[in-house]
Amino acid sequence: MLCGDFHPSKSATLRRDNDPQASVPGQLVSNRRRIVAWSTLGSVVTLAVLCACLIADEQRKIRSAAATVISKPLERVAEINAAFEELRALDAQPCSATHPAALRSIAFRSAIIRDVIYQGENAGSRCNGNLGAAASSLLSKSPDFTTETGRRIWRNVDLPLSPGVKSTLVKEGGYELLIAPEKQPATVEDGYYALSIVLLNRASSTMLVVRGADPGLGQPLFISGSTYWLRGDLFSVACLPGQITCYVLKAHGLAVLVSNLMLLIFTGILAGIGTALGVASWSARKFRMRTIDALLREAVAKKELFMHYQPIVDNRTGETVSAEALMRWTLRSGESVSPVVFIPIAEANDLIGKLTLLALQRVSEDFGAFLRTHKNFKISVNVVPADMVDSSFHQSLQHHFDKEGIAPTQLAFELTERTSAKLESAVTVMLELGGRGHEIYIDDFGTGYANLSYLSDLKVDKIKLDKKFTDTVGTGTLRERIVPSVIELARELGVEIIVEGVENNEQVKYFRNRGVHLMQGWFYGLPLPSGELIRTLEVTQGWGTSQVPRSADMPADDVRYELELAAAAMPSAA
Repeated sequence: MLCGDFHPSKSATLRRDNDPQASVPGQLVSNRRRIVAWSTLGSVVTLAVLCACLIADEQRKIRSAAATVISKPLERVAEINAAFEELRALDAQPCSATHPAALRSIAFRSAIIRDVIYQGENAGSRCNGNLGAAASSLLSKSPDFTTETGRRIWRNVDLPLSPGVKSTLVKEGGYELLIAPEKQPATVEDGYYALSIVLLNRASSTMLVVRGADPGLGQPLFISGSTYWLRGDLFSVACLPGQITCYVLKAHGLAVLVSNLMLLIFTGILAGIGTALGVASWSARKFRMRTIDALLREAVAKKELFMHYQPIVDNRTGETVSAEALMRWTLRSGESVSPVVFIPIAEANDLIGKLTLLALQRVSEDFGAFLRTHKNFKISVNVVPADMVDSSFHQSLQHHFDKEGIAPTQLAFELTERTSAKLESAVTVMLELGGRGHEIYIDDFGTGYANLSYLSDLKVDKIKLDKKFTDTVGTGTLRERIVPSVIELARELGVEIIVEGVENNEQVKYFRNRGVHLMQGWFYGLPLPSGELIRTLEVTQGWGTSQVPRSADMPADDVRYELELAAAAMPSAA
């Protein structure tokens, strides 16, 4: 496992201490024009979106207000239509003794009809419900408006007995209704909307504004339920049945913006800040990734990377039988860089081969003396197929291990199964290494391309079951049900299994009960510097004193760092 025990959140903020322009603040300063431009654009786009949302919301509000405004007129029209229908059905002789009583009854039962009048043809008999047959004509001029159905309307008509009390007179056939004026809707009284009431005769293309100012809309725009933005103002149209009378609400565009001014300002500021922070974060990340390339090349050239070793334990005896070498990198500033960060960059920059050579050198330096005196202990090193076909790899093995008296059986290679093609390219070399005594492991098994039938051709000695399978123990998932099959097939092929990512006793029991005994994970120990691990082995396994360079001691910060990594990842495994 190259980096399975690391958490990406622990990656360092990368910088050079002696280069002020390499710090994140320095990068932000150098990119201030870009940040200002993008934050301005972000503010403009956000304000545009917000304005569009405000407009949509205002359209919804004004449509709702128009529906409220028209609710009472709808009732008035229904009442007027019902009155005319009842008048048409009367059987009484016009202006007879019973006729005015019938007219009076219709007026008394209505909340808006002040009087009902009958006017015979050719200035014939005339009577009404309240004034009787002696009433004189109320009409002395042509109607103000004639509807498409023939109804005639006079506005601002004075009652005979109440001068100055205005009414609207509506005439259909021989009957006339005196209608009380309509009250101002509450939504208009608050001053936010301007109301106009318009009478339409589409057949004659005539239009009469009976209340408010002329809205300035052409007849084709008087469609009930429509909303328009015209000349910077918002209009909503609601018409009574038949499209004879239309109510138009108008909101001034400036008033809409002013009413939301603080929201626009506040949102614009937040958008600018958010965009600036986003651009700054992107610039800083891009800068860090550019910087780490150079820092990694320098660190590899100066051999500043080092190894920690995580024990692999036989759960039957509790003894540590081997350890995996894991590469670590700490900057001069003391900040640790996660392999999750630097391994992919090394791969992208063709540095993996150099890291492998450095790992072999470090293992020889850290564990050479120990391995020469403990022939049954081994170290496993992560490699990729390209390493195995590189002559430098074999020269390093000869120089750091063969000449130092370290047996091939004490050095195993963990091969990452990323592509089957690359694995096939290394088959011959793998067989040669196996013939010399080196064991070959397939690392993170189950996440790549190798399969169990392929393992027999590669002469693999062990597979390392990926932590993703270990985490499924006790979950009842499909992946957990696959694990026993993997164990059984591996056993039939004569391939041992090392379980990665063991973190609790339940997992230990699960695999031990299925005959799997080699385990690795925080349950058994964190990755440690060679000196720390060797002293632990001396104490726990009674292997006596070894000559270990004091430079290999683990700094307190490294101990804390490994513990923090363990603590950070524990919840995710639950």
